[in-house]
Amino acid sequence: MLNELSPNAKLFIIAIVLLLLLPFIVFLLPFTISQTFYFSKDNIVLITLTSNFTMLFLAIAFIILTLIMLGFKRNKYTYLISIITIVSGLILGYFSLLSYIAIQNTQIVFKEFHHQITYEWQDIKEVIYEYEIGAAGTYYFQTNNNEKFVIRENGQFGLDEKSAIYNLANDNSATFVEREKVK
Repeated sequence: MLNELSPNAKLFIIAIVLLLLLPFIVFLLPFTISQTFYFSKDNIVLITLTSNFTMLFLAIAFIILTLIMLGFKRNKYTYLISIITIVSGLILGYFSLLSYIAIQNTQIVFKEFHHQITYEWQDIKEVIYEYEIGAAGTYYFQTNNNEKFVIRENGQFGLDEKSAIYNLANDNSATFVEREKVK
């Protein structure tokens, strides 16, 4: 009996293990899920949103804090709070895996956990690529209906992706402007 861990110690150990694994889970899981489940041959670039990482971090933080709370004190109120926060954390964690931006051969898709917006390439009137030397660039899109949206480059944009976006804009009669960012 003296060699066994108490339930409080087990909860603290689980919380510490989750805390140590937190960076790996937060940085790898959203990216891996989006590249696996939302992969398509039509994708030129598939961007995992920053909000995905933030929501997953909060979800795991809720669970860690709940485990710590249960490690200190357990009664019917802490169990009720624990159930609510763990369910909230799981729901938030699920929502953190649903959002992405996909630039495809026929369209640009903005998928968030509660809605999806699709812009066809033939509806794009103008694409402006603004860059700063030594930093990631930004694409500004304007549709024929004068809707505007922005996509910031990340590490997934290489020369092939930039030239594919340029070619798609030209093939669909959209003007493509490339300019250096003015400070």
